[in-house]
Amino acid sequence: MSLICTQDQDEYFRNGTFASVLFQRAIPVHIDPEVDMAYAEQCVEHFNHLSDQMIDKFCEMAIAYCEFMRKEWKEFEDVYPDIVEDIQREIPEKLHGREVLAFLTTPEMYIEPPEEAVSGYSISSACIWEPEHALDWIIRGDKILYVGPCAGMGAWQEEEDYGQPCTKPA
Repeated sequence: MSLICTQDQDEYFRNGTFASVLFQRAIPVHIDPEVDMAYAEQCVEHFNHLSDQMIDKFCEMAIAYCEFMRKEWKEFEDVYPDIVEDIQREIPEKLHGREVLAFLTTPEMYIEPPEEAVSGYSISSACIWEPEHALDWIIRGDKILYVGPCAGMGAWQEEEDYGQPCTKPA
């Protein structure tokens, strides 16, 4: 039985959904047309079996990103009062652990052709603290390469390209 329910194909991706264990619901998956479906299934399987340690590390990094953006928006409260108000109203002052997952409202997986013999993909999601650039979570094998604003990077950049000034845990 296939893990991915393929729905359609546009000029950029084969689109479908899969049942996400982490988010406890079906989420979209976008697969580069050059990707073999066996590899796409491998990526979904990998994501659905992330270690607790890796999930907790992601949550720690996502909270750091949230707190960084909370401070950034506060500096521009006179220009963007609606964003500051939304953050203050919607997100508790101090998030802990996996609470941050509830604030990732539209997670979607992106799978590009592999360049190594490991699973590599990104999860992008809207989030209240960064309404324009959202959140990107890039995974390659057993490493979290990046958590931060969506910057159009996939899982196969050079590791130094993923610099993370705002998401390093304290």
